[in-house]
Amino acid sequence: MRQYDFHISRLGDYSLLIQIDSAPSKDLLNWLLIKKADLSKLLNAEVVHTYNELLVKDCISASTNIASLINKVSAALNVLVSNDDYNSVVHQIPVCYSSTYAPDLEEYASQVKCTIPEIIEIHTSIEYPIYFLGFLPGFPYLENLDARLHLDRKSVPSQSIAKGSVAIGGTQTGIYPQDSPGGWHVIGRTPISLFDATKAKPSLFKAGDVIKFYAINEADFEKIATSNNL
Repeated sequence: MRQYDFHISRLGDYSLLIQIDSAPSKDLLNWLLIKKADLSKLLNAEVVHTYNELLVKDCISASTNIASLINKVSAALNVLVSNDDYNSVVHQIPVCYSSTYAPDLEEYASQVKCTIPEIIEIHTSIEYPIYFLGFLPGFPYLENLDARLHLDRKSVPSQSIAKGSVAIGGTQTGIYPQDSPGGWHVIGRTPISLFDATKAKPSLFKAGDVIKFYAINEADFEKIATSNNL
C-alpha cells in the first residue's frame, strides 16, 4: 500500500493546489494519476498533475465552504492505494539507430564518451515511465534515462527534427510526434505514428504508461513505416 504526506492550499480564487512531500518517482506518478482520476470524479473538476503536485481547477465558487472542501479532498487523498491499482500499459517501440535516421548520434557518442553500440544497448535496456505529454501533441516526457547518456541540450537548436525522431535532452529521452524545431540530440527514429488528431484517442500514449525501445535495421524501419502509412 502507498500513501504520501501532502499539503492543500488555495490557489487564486477558484482552485486548490495539493503539494506532495516526496521526490518524483514512478510510484508517486501512479499515485498522482489515481488520485487525479478520483478527485476529478468526486468534485466534477479538471485536475492537472505535475511531478509532485495536483491542481484542482475551478472547484471553488462564492458559496463554497473552503474548510469542508479541503476535508473532503483530504479524505479522498488518504484512501490507501495499492501497487496494482493503476493500469499501466507497456509500449514496445522500434527504433532505427542507423545514421540515416540518427543525424546527431555520432557527435552525441563523442560527447558522452560511449561507442554507438554501447549507446544502443543502454538506451534499449531501460523501461521509461511517461510523466507527461507535451510540448508537442503526444510528445512523451520519459524518465529513468541512464546517467551515462545524460547530455545538455544543443546550444543551437535544430531548425527541423523529423517526425518519429528519438532524442535525448539533459536527463530525459523522448520522441517527436511531428516534424518540429528542437534542441534535443537525435539518436534514432521510430516508424510508429504517435499522434493522429482524427482518432478518438489521438495519442498512442498516456501519462503513467511505460516505453521500452528495441533496435531495428533500416529494412525493418521501411517495412513498418509502410504498414503505418508514414
